Amino acid sequence: MADGEGAGKPRVPGPGEGRSPKRRHPKAAGRICAPVPPAGEGALERCLRELVRCWRHSAVGQRVRGLVHQMNTPLQVLSFQVELLEQKAGDEEKLLRQCPLPLGEKLESLRGYRLEKLRQFRIEVEKLQDLTRRLILQGIHEENQERLYLDLNQVYREELDLYQAHPFFQHQVDKEFRFDPSLPPIYGYYIDFSQSFRHLVDNALEAMEAAPRRKLTVETRFEEGWRVLRVGDTGAGIPEALLPRIFEPVFSPRGTEESPRAGLGLFMARRLLAPYGGHLQVNSRDGETWVTVRLPV
Repeated sequence: MADGEGAGKPRVPGPGEGRSPKRRHPKAAGRICAPVPPAGEGALERCLRELVRCWRHSAVGQRVRGLVHQMNTPLQVLSFQVELLEQKAGDEEKLLRQCPLPLGEKLESLRGYRLEKLRQFRIEVEKLQDLTRRLILQGIHEENQERLYLDLNQVYREELDLYQAHPFFQHQVDKEFRFDPSLPPIYGYYIDFSQSFRHLVDNALEAMEAAPRRKLTVETRFEEGWRVLRVGDTGAGIPEALLPRIFEPVFSPRGTEESPRAGLGLFMARRLLAPYGGHLQVNSRDGETWVTVRLPV
């Protein structure tokens, strides 16, 4: 088993733990496997500011969810109307055959143009319908208060499908996804795995915003009694001096005064997966960062 936080122990330390010397891990260049407690007088103030920001985003998210539900009905109406227009095109074709040849050819050309535009319109409507269905389904999953047996490959695929609405992800990032079909299911809350995964992908996309080469890699595998998730990016990497702080709340190696970052991705991913004995490990060097999550079977 690769080195990881609390190697050999199934439970990740909670807040206030992990400070005893016997729990510390040997240093390794470009790698950090365990969080370091937040330090500094401004830590509480930064947490409160981030709490306010998250509350604002939550309020916006509630409205967006309502809008998504409202969009479903007009999209169904549009789809139905497009279907009616396509059906009428068949009747129109019969009438065109009865027209004089020069006029019939001209009208047929116009009809072909209109049908092509209807086809394109239907494709876009179906894309929106698929997106709204996925968003509604995700909301249902994440609001579920019961533990379920979950296929992590399916959870991660559904999350990645929703990222297709992200222009940077869709058009500017090369993607390589590999999912091991032998990955065992896990018993837990859907939201813990969907949100922890989202934090890792968001971090990877942030890291590649200014990178000359942008490639996101996501892979799962089952090895030696562990479910393994790896998320890799080709961003600038994390400076070695900052690695011991990456699990601190509201700390980001890419945050600046002009462009502040939330700095909660790794912290939240670790906390969400802690009840399942999840281990997080980060390997980083110039131009490459990998986050590895291990969940025991």
